[in-house]
Amino acid sequence: MYTFKLQVVLDHRQYIEDSLQKELAAIRRQLDDARQHLVSLQHKAADTATALKRQQADGLSSSQVVAYHAYLKRLDGDIACQEKAVGEILEREKMKQNDLLEAVKKRQILEKLKEKEFQRYNLAMLKKDMQFIDEIAVNQFARKAIQRNGDER
Repeated sequence: MYTFKLQVVLDHRQYIEDSLQKELAAIRRQLDDARQHLVSLQHKAADTATALKRQQADGLSSSQVVAYHAYLKRLDGDIACQEKAVGEILEREKMKQNDLLEAVKKRQILEKLKEKEFQRYNLAMLKKDMQFIDEIAVNQFARKAIQRNGDER
């Protein structure tokens, strides 16, 4: 029976790859959440600006205009922070993808090695089987030859 002598290393590399895939999936969920929050903030800012224009047309006190502008300024700051957070998460995602790619390459190298060794093992077993079959055939031929020679006497 064939056993790959580096199976433990291959299993460990598979474990690392699986862990990196889980981490990448978590980062992508964070990225989706951050993008949704960014879109939400942008919609809030657009809705607030629209509301300000509508209310200015109806007549709005200066204190209310100041409050609207302060709120819009705060929203702009929040949007900038959220854009920065999205950018940082994108960087983390890119780094994790690179780590995962390296882990996949390392695992695939071992899998190719395992496959080659398995093919060598199969060829060696086939060669042994053929030698055994040849030996049986030679022995049967020799027995029949001895029997024929014995019968002729």
